[in-house]
Amino acid sequence: MKTDRASTDLVRTYLKEIGRVDLLTHEEEIVLGKRVQRGNELNALRDELAEELGDKPTLAAWAEKAGLPETSLKRELETARKAKRRMVE
Repeated sequence: MKTDRASTDLVRTYLKEIGRVDLLTHEEEIVLGKRVQRGNELNALRDELAEELGDKPTLAAWAEKAGLPETSLKRELETARKAKRRMVE
């Protein structure tokens, strides 16, 4: 059947693609997981603040709630985003 061949080709392509990315070590999983978790905590703080304010908080208000300078908040969020992307790969 034509669809069986197409399915086989898609699976073959998928397996070929995932083989190009190195697996994470145990230590990498732990480090990346902690970074993702930190990003989730920061986003939860933003959501709490939005609930309190009844509106989306400013970066300054979010950073204050997190007890961080704005630059540190941005850096931690970016680190968490990259960690999550790496884990998904």
